[in-house]
Amino acid sequence: MKDTYKDFAELSKFERAEKDYRIRTQATSSELLVLAIHGGRTEQGTSEMAIAIAEKQNSYYLFEGMKSAQNRKLHISSSHFDEPTLLSMLKEAEYVLSIHGYKETKKKHTLIGGLDEERKKWVYKALRDASFSAEIVGQDHLLSGTHKHNVVNKGKREKGVQLEISYQERDSFFLTKNQYTNSFYRYVAAVQLAFVENGTP
Repeated sequence: MKDTYKDFAELSKFERAEKDYRIRTQATSSELLVLAIHGGRTEQGTSEMAIAIAEKQNSYYLFEGMKSAQNRKLHISSSHFDEPTLLSMLKEAEYVLSIHGYKETKKKHTLIGGLDEERKKWVYKALRDASFSAEIVGQDHLLSGTHKHNVVNKGKREKGVQLEISYQERDSFFLTKNQYTNSFYRYVAAVQLAFVENGTP
């Protein structure tokens, strides 16, 4: 589906901060930055996942839809997302992990993309070992996250890991809005393990 706005400057002309959308950040001395640029009500569950993975020691950036309806209007593709706060945080980030959601409703699944080939394999193994369905997608896949302008690849190393989590999987993470299932915590632990065990803060 085509985006309504081509970039953040255009979005900010028509949408109201703290009313239609909000930005939440946590800046630490860690080398890892976790993103949910389609968080809040846009791709539901991605904000909660990003915060949980980052915990208190890592940095995170959330761009969250807050509209009562039509939050899809706030979706700016990862290759065109240029909100200034995020661009500034990316300059300080050694490792970048970007959390997204896609519309698959029949299958609990995660598509793993980005340009960090080594860490994609680590995340894949960790998720599979924790009994989650996942695959590393090739560059020809629409959700591969391999474009050089994708925000996940704009950290210091110019390569990151992108997770596209199916709607069915994200839905299984919540009992209520603020109450998570065991699957949520197992998923978070698996992703954290993939990074921490292999030398990423």
